[in-house]
Amino acid sequence: MSALRPHDDTQPIPVVRGRHAAPKSRRTVGRWTAVAAREVGIVAAAVAVVVIAARLLFGQIAYVADDAMAPTLSPGERILVSPWGTPQAGDVILVSSREEWDVPADDAVVRVVAVGGQRVACCDESGGITVDGAPIEEPFVIGRTDQVTFDIIVPAGRVFVLTDDRSAARDSRAILDSAEGTVDLADVRGRVVAVVWPPRALGG
Repeated sequence: MSALRPHDDTQPIPVVRGRHAAPKSRRTVGRWTAVAAREVGIVAAAVAVVVIAARLLFGQIAYVADDAMAPTLSPGERILVSPWGTPQAGDVILVSSREEWDVPADDAVVRVVAVGGQRVACCDESGGITVDGAPIEEPFVIGRTDQVTFDIIVPAGRVFVLTDDRSAARDSRAILDSAEGTVDLADVRGRVVAVVWPPRALGG
C-alpha cells in the first residue's frame, strides 16, 4: 500500500488585488446614474403631459391685473379660464390686451355685451346699453357708460366688450376707430368660469 502524502500547503493562493474591483464599482455607479436619469426623464415627461392635458381640459389660471372688472373681480385674484365654448353675451372673458387699454398684463378681463350679428348702441334715455334695440339689464355695473356714444352692428366672428366698472373705459369704447371697437374671437383666450384664489363664487 502506498503511503499517504501529507497535504502540500506550498501551492500559491490566488490573490484578488483591489485594482480589479474598482472598475466593477465604477460600472455599477454608472448603471445606476443612467437608470436614475432615465427615471427622472420619464417622470418629467409624464408631468408635462398631465399639465398640458389639464390645461386643454380645464383651462388656464390667469391673474386679474386691475380693478376694471370690479365689483365682479378684484385685482390680484386668480381666475380659471376655460377654452371651451363660444363666448355669449354676458360672459366674462380673457382677451389679448390692446395697447390702447394700457393694461399691466398681456391679457385683460372684459365682459361680452354683443356678439356677431347683434346691434349694440349707447345710450338710451336712461344712459344704458341697448342690444338689438332693447335695453339690457346689467346689475353688476358701476359707473355710467355714456362717456362715449356708439351704434354698431358687430361683424361675424367678433364681439363687443365692456368692463363692469364703466369709468375704466379700457374696453371696446377705447378702440372704436379699430374695427368699430370689436374684438376678434381669435384673440379670446377663453371664458372665466371660476375664481380659484381666494376661492369664491364668480359674481355677475
